[in-house]
Amino acid sequence: MRDVKVWRLAGVAALGAVLVDVVLIVSEGLENTFTVSRLPDHLAAIAVGGLLGWMYELLRELSAATMSSLRDISSLTNKIKYQDDALSMLTTCPRHNEVLSELIGASMRDNFRNVPYVGVGEYLRFLGKAIDHSNGFQGIQRKPLSWFRDTSANSYLEGLRDHRMAYKTRIFVIDEADVSRMEQDLQDPEILAYYWTHGGEVDSYWLSTEQFKQYCPRLAVPDDFALYDGMLLIAYDTDRQILTFNLVDESSHERQIFAAQRNLASHGVEAFRKIPREVTRYATPAS
Repeated sequence: MRDVKVWRLAGVAALGAVLVDVVLIVSEGLENTFTVSRLPDHLAAIAVGGLLGWMYELLRELSAATMSSLRDISSLTNKIKYQDDALSMLTTCPRHNEVLSELIGASMRDNFRNVPYVGVGEYLRFLGKAIDHSNGFQGIQRKPLSWFRDTSANSYLEGLRDHRMAYKTRIFVIDEADVSRMEQDLQDPEILAYYWTHGGEVDSYWLSTEQFKQYCPRLAVPDDFALYDGMLLIAYDTDRQILTFNLVDESSHERQIFAAQRNLASHGVEAFRKIPREVTRYATPAS
């Protein structure tokens, strides 16, 4: 490789020498060029041209090396930032170090805080690991009740059910296309029994996305997520199969959703409807 660079440098220098000499010939005229008296001028032109060609190639090599170094520095800076952010997460939230360590390790294969190509089973597995070290749970579920049964989420639900916590809250935010299925689930005693038997004591509510936009106009419709201890966020984009995690505070969009639910309930606004424990049979009007 080094020999190739030497030959390339020599070639560029020779080309520069020829070009400068051609310029000299054109400027002097052909009749005055090829004489003994003009020989020193030709030698000087060749020397200057060779020097200029050598300097051009040298500057080009230096420029390429500088750009490569800048790219390396940028990559190194990003890696240092990622490592610093990861270390900050671990020191800020020691309670969840086990699941954070695994999430960080998985995310480092792509972009920090994002884990691509995560299936539903893997998403639930991460949620299960976070449960083991949590004292509080708040979750957004974007699919109807029957989703838990259809995806065989028994282990995840039971893990949350069996782990003692200060609070457990889940809100179903259902797309308009799934509202009818959600309503059917609420009238299906088997699905309700499945949810409460495997899920245990979790304060559960639901509303449609259109109702969410109506009652929480300043909040974007969320992805599926779980929030542990009001700090550790694990979110999941079902369509793109991307898992995202972060540490959040009271100003976060996710925490504001649950604050809005409590605020509306305190004012008697039943925007977030409770999931019943058994099928509610409505009396039919007398004929």
